[in-house]
Amino acid sequence: MTSHLQALIAPKRVALIGASDTVTRLTARPQRFMMAQGFAGEILPINPSRDTVLGLPALPSIDKAGPVDHAYILLNADPAITAFEGCAAAGVKVVSMLADGFAEAGAEGVARQDRIAAIAREAGITLIGPNSTGVVHVPGGFYCTANAAFAATDIPSGGLSVLSQSGSMIGTLASRGAARGAGFSTLVSVGNEAVTDVGTLGSVLLDDPATECFALFLETLRNPSALETFARAAQARGKPVVAYVVGQSDDGQHLAVSHTGALSGARGAISCFLRDIGIAEVTVLDALLDTPRTLAQARPSSARPRSVTVLTTTGGGGGMVLDQISARGVPVTGCGAATRAELEPEGIKLGTGKLVDVTLAGARADVMSRVIRALRSDPETGVLVIAPGSSAQFNPDLAVDPILSAIGSGREGDAPIVVMPLPHAPDVLKRLADARVPALVTPESCAESLAALFTPPARMDRPLPDLPQAALTLLDAAPEGILDEVTSGAVFDALTIPAPRQVVLIPDGSGEVNLRYPVVAKLVSPDLPHKTDAGAIRLNIAGRPALADAIRDMCETVSAPVTGILVQEMASGLGEALIGVTRDPLVGPLVTLAAGGVLAEVLGDATMRPAPVSMETARDMIRDIRTFAPLRGYRGHPTGDLEALAQVIVAVSQICTHPRVEEAEINPILIGGTGVMRLDALIRMGPRTT
Repeated sequence: MTSHLQALIAPKRVALIGASDTVTRLTARPQRFMMAQGFAGEILPINPSRDTVLGLPALPSIDKAGPVDHAYILLNADPAITAFEGCAAAGVKVVSMLADGFAEAGAEGVARQDRIAAIAREAGITLIGPNSTGVVHVPGGFYCTANAAFAATDIPSGGLSVLSQSGSMIGTLASRGAARGAGFSTLVSVGNEAVTDVGTLGSVLLDDPATECFALFLETLRNPSALETFARAAQARGKPVVAYVVGQSDDGQHLAVSHTGALSGARGAISCFLRDIGIAEVTVLDALLDTPRTLAQARPSSARPRSVTVLTTTGGGGGMVLDQISARGVPVTGCGAATRAELEPEGIKLGTGKLVDVTLAGARADVMSRVIRALRSDPETGVLVIAPGSSAQFNPDLAVDPILSAIGSGREGDAPIVVMPLPHAPDVLKRLADARVPALVTPESCAESLAALFTPPARMDRPLPDLPQAALTLLDAAPEGILDEVTSGAVFDALTIPAPRQVVLIPDGSGEVNLRYPVVAKLVSPDLPHKTDAGAIRLNIAGRPALADAIRDMCETVSAPVTGILVQEMASGLGEALIGVTRDPLVGPLVTLAAGGVLAEVLGDATMRPAPVSMETARDMIRDIRTFAPLRGYRGHPTGDLEALAQVIVAVSQICTHPRVEEAEINPILIGGTGVMRLDALIRMGPRTT
């Protein structure tokens, strides 16, 4: 264990600054808990008003304590800053801070937080908080926390580490996990993350040999880069990371002018980022406890099919589990042919369809064990989900013993087992947890865990940006704000994204139009990003007189200043798409693909990835869009050129490598049988940097 990790979770000497001698006070809890848990390190209560605190000698200040690995400051905001300065002078490695009144408390609080952050960085202190309810390391009894839930004495030691931006949630997860036998290594309340964020702490805990998986409770992303570094290192070391995210409203999203901005609000942006870096996101709280263990303990071998087989002793309950799994896109297969050939001649009924229902036969432990062994070894079984009925509550041995027997007699490469007891069966959950068999508590949690299990791992490579020089030159020269369609179109031309034949007329509409009719006419203005809404576009114009009438009508209707008239030949295709880039304030640039045209926001059929993307990622994005199913030749529909669409996605995503591009969008891009064509273009530029 590194010295930094040891100071964080297993310090030899820990100081409690502001520790109370009154047993009922919150500031007495860390000392009470550690003493009750038999923490082997030395506990140093710091309280200038007391000679002793809860039976231990008290010290007047940190400078009288000698070497200290970890200090927990239990004072209010301003006294806490003074105490923190003392910790810096004393050379304390890790400091946790309980106090509120910092960045969450307005300008004065922000100033306080900036001050302690500067002190921490100068002194090289790992600062946990402020607003941290503390750090808990279950195996070592280091319950250095003010969270009341850790008065419990039955929290099992195990492989799950929790990092939470909510202080109360480490106690919530510990208590809920203990009820099902889930074992914990470390739980940290990170608080405001003034200096040390979730990603940085996660990277430290990767070196903890007891930690085999992580659960993150997130309210925002304060350091996406550190989180990505941690997540990719965790993936490389086989330690799964799972997150539950609250507060993903769109209120924090900057006001965007493009359809892309409306589609890629804060909720979608964070989820997209987590998926890209290899963190599984769950939406059910129970799944935050169940999924990390499932990912760590139930990975099927590469030789196994990517599907689930559900075995139950109760048809209705098993069907409910199967429905939840299937609804999340996880393939479900029925009983394999090898299992039927082995067991049905002996009169063992295995049900029909996709649910393996043994019903009454499941009341016999020997029969249930045989069925489990046969299904585990069956080459058609990917992961075996066992959903026992009422016997799990009233006769837990009958539910557990056949599973453990089958595992004990199994062979390397057999299908892994996940158990979903249908009744409330805490004894079953704990016995299986002790045997390292994932036992999940609700059908929804089971389904989310399996969906995460079958999600392909994040790609570790990043495509190298390659913005063409012609596009770079145009963007460098572009003014701040929304570019008109002609200027935006020139950038997309430089990216070799085709457009219809077109001509730009002066604002009065005069000039030669050597195009094939019918045509489209649009007013050119940076103040008209949404031409349909503004009445600044006319379609299917049959000839030159009709074009003049359309231009006159638009100019009389629209009050915005117009710099020209863009006239394009009408084009048709097999489908439409939207491709856009936005720069999210939390996670950075994103590329969005959606069903195109005026219904882009209404349909909401969209997918996102951090930008720029590779061709392989672009193809994945196309597969995500349900609206594009007919373009793959579904039921005889003409096939669209989706490979050309993928090339455009890659090209558009590269625009984000220019630091001033805040938004860019093509909506729609027409998908033909051969090739694609952009029909509208929008780019918004940020200010020039000096």
